Amino acid sequence: MATVSIPGKEATVSETKTIHSDSRKSTHGVSGFFPAIVNMIAEDGGSFFSYLKELGLDRENNLVVLSSRHHYFYDEDELKRVKTLINLKKLNQIKYLDEFLCSLSQILPENTRFLGCFIDSSSMGDALLHPIKLLKQTVVRLDLLGERILSRKKVTEIMESAGFGIDNMTERNGITYFCAISKNRSVRLRRA
Repeated sequence: MATVSIPGKEATVSETKTIHSDSRKSTHGVSGFFPAIVNMIAEDGGSFFSYLKELGLDRENNLVVLSSRHHYFYDEDELKRVKTLINLKKLNQIKYLDEFLCSLSQILPENTRFLGCFIDSSSMGDALLHPIKLLKQTVVRLDLLGERILSRKKVTEIMESAGFGIDNMTERNGITYFCAISKNRSVRLRRA
């Protein structure tokens, strides 16, 4: 039984899942996910799929995906049952990042996995050799895209101050993916 929330509509879907003798195939298609989840993760490329598979989360139940392009509304009760929350919007693009993470930490149950990604500005090291990287780095530094400059160290600090512990960080195709675990309820806002 799954609840699907679409702005203006709410529906409960009852669906059986048939596992085939080949445990990698199911009636849900790619990796056993619902088609809507597959479509949302596919919005941002295949790297998220391979990262989920690497972490062994490709068969996860109680999974919620926050789209980077579409807005869905989840109430607190829906999020209390979640075991894995995937945020497809890069952390660099979230305007009120501290508040967003603190809110998640307060709502999500303890030991919930929170997956997301960001562009690590410190990994743009050889920008002088690549004109496009140099241009991108200049645009980010001038804040022309409205993106914040983040590094692995800074993301780890932000996550820890919000009540998450970093379990894994992996860079793929210029994007750093992370898996954090919600650990406690006492959170404090970081000073910029």
